[in-house]
Amino acid sequence: MKYVFPCVLEFEEGYGYSVNFPDVSGAITQGVDLYDAILMAEDALAGILMSEEDDKREIPQPTPLTEIKLTGKEFVTLIKADTDAYRKMLAEMKAKESAEKSKGAA
Repeated sequence: MKYVFPCVLEFEEGYGYSVNFPDVSGAITQGVDLYDAILMAEDALAGILMSEEDDKREIPQPTPLTEIKLTGKEFVTLIKADTDAYRKMLAEMKAKESAEKSKGAA
């Protein structure tokens, strides 16, 4: 499945960017710079939503951007997630890891 959810980011001096998704419980991460924060946000969102799908839980509807409440230095952007592509990527990583372990054991 493909999703788009609003993401709230905040710059924290000395730490980079904190990231959270108001609609997706547990989808929290951070990045050393904005680019890294966006990549981490995509990964966190896809991972949480994939788990929700696997557990047959209902995926929440995204809150409209105009309804997101911001404070301080926060700003909002949209983050996409493709859980089918994420599953495929994880399966490929696992297969590669398994193949490397087999080579090392030989």
